Amino acid sequence: MSFELDKVNFSNLNLDDLVALLKTLPPDKIARLPIEKMPANIPSYISEKVPIASRPAVEDLLLAVNSHHLQRRLDDQKVYGDDVISALDMANMFGYPASIKEFKNKIVGLVKLLKENKSRKFDPGLFITNVARINSLLVEVRSEHAAISKHISVLGNTKPENENDRSRFTVAVTNLRKQSEYIYKLLGDYYVIRIQILVRAIVNMRQKIESQEESEQILKQHISMLRKDLDEKQSIWKRAFKLNKISEDHQAIQQRIGELVHEYKSNEVVISENDLTLWLDAIIEASLNLHSKDKVTKQLREARISLYYLLNKFCSRQEESALQIAQNPYLQVDAKKAINFVLMSEQFILDYFAKRKNDSTAWLSGAAQSKIDDLDSLQKEILGELRRSKKTLGRR
Repeated sequence: MSFELDKVNFSNLNLDDLVALLKTLPPDKIARLPIEKMPANIPSYISEKVPIASRPAVEDLLLAVNSHHLQRRLDDQKVYGDDVISALDMANMFGYPASIKEFKNKIVGLVKLLKENKSRKFDPGLFITNVARINSLLVEVRSEHAAISKHISVLGNTKPENENDRSRFTVAVTNLRKQSEYIYKLLGDYYVIRIQILVRAIVNMRQKIESQEESEQILKQHISMLRKDLDEKQSIWKRAFKLNKISEDHQAIQQRIGELVHEYKSNEVVISENDLTLWLDAIIEASLNLHSKDKVTKQLREARISLYYLLNKFCSRQEESALQIAQNPYLQVDAKKAINFVLMSEQFILDYFAKRKNDSTAWLSGAAQSKIDDLDSLQKEILGELRRSKKTLGRR
């Protein structure tokens, strides 16, 4: 790479270009480089990357540049304050913070994993584990992005004391915008990959549930018939005053109901709260990021439709479970506490969906809000059913 020194914009040089420049210059020209135009925060190890004959000149240059920028930093601090100093420090940084590098490396690893498993059967657990690890970095990555946006705002609202400072601030804002765009694009890249993975997990979960619905329905009907049989026999034997017979029948039918409920729960495909919130976050974030939303339009639509199904299925299961406890309180140590816990789980999910609202998922939030409005009266009905069941059992 060749350089014409009079045309080099030193403040915009990246680290590789600076090293390439220093390699081409003899020691006497390195000594005459304009230190006031050199970038700040040049790492000391670059002296090891130039020819041995040039190393003393590079080391002297770095010492002079660092001294110059330290003095200017002190002057800036007196004139402009700490917020401007922080913004300039970020703008003059070579490369990106460790959290951004780690985030990028994790994304690269996830892409590699996808390619390696392309021809194999999709394993949701394998990919969701990796997605969860990357998600743990999102708060820090977004904080970095937010900090850069704040720095841009600070410099934009600061009046320069002179033209030289105006030029420095303009260059700093340009650098910060490049950093901001890089991180935003990196987030978008991740949102695209994540939704491509999670839409498969969402659809996979829906298919599992749909495939079991017929067998689940048969079990529920059997439990309902036994419950009806229990009530009818109790009424018959009461009229005949055969209380021992009532007790024997109750125990036999209750045991069978308990066995069927256990079988139903054992075979049930569980929709977890964590999965629902993970899927919703992925849909919303991919929909909001300008870099990602147009790349996954089809996947987002498929994910929203399946998630709507799963949200309704989750709620209906919680309500059925609460009603099952109410009708068969002998299956729980503390039936009322169990009912409240089940419905509290539903309340949490509905609240989460209702609050995580944007244009693309407004109808999901609306559906959640509608369910919330009905949940209080539903809980009262179920607890009323529990009281009736307890009274019936108490009259045995």
